Amino acid sequence: MPADYYSTDFLCFKLGKVYRNVQRYYEYYLSKFGLTTVQFFVINILVNQDGIRFKDLALALSIEGATLTGLLDRMERADLLRRSPDPDDRRSILIFLTSKGQEVGNQLKNLAVDLDSNIRNQFSVEDYKQFLLVLDNIVVPDQRI
Repeated sequence: MPADYYSTDFLCFKLGKVYRNVQRYYEYYLSKFGLTTVQFFVINILVNQDGIRFKDLALALSIEGATLTGLLDRMERADLLRRSPDPDDRRSILIFLTSKGQEVGNQLKNLAVDLDSNIRNQFSVEDYKQFLLVLDNIVVPDQRI
């Protein structure tokens, strides 16, 4: 490692810093809806895939089932979603937005587009495409983690 290579130069540090900055940015606006960023992600997924299986939602969010259960419990108490048995697989649960959840989801869609555009506008179109490509190609060497 070069002598002038600092811990702040590590990829994990830089990605973590960017993630925290973007998360704070989103949370500022999402707090007006009483939501966290993860709850926003759940609603956003359900707006596009209402009735998604529990395991597929956990996979889409990259979180463990136990973590998702607690998250869904809170969102269900807030009347944002409901769980229903899967008629095709009694071991599986389907997740649906309630009418309140759909209403919040529609409001959040416009907000998300605006917030994303504010970040995107810091880049040229070509740089942004390249940036997304780089992010999509970052692979953890040990996929067992």
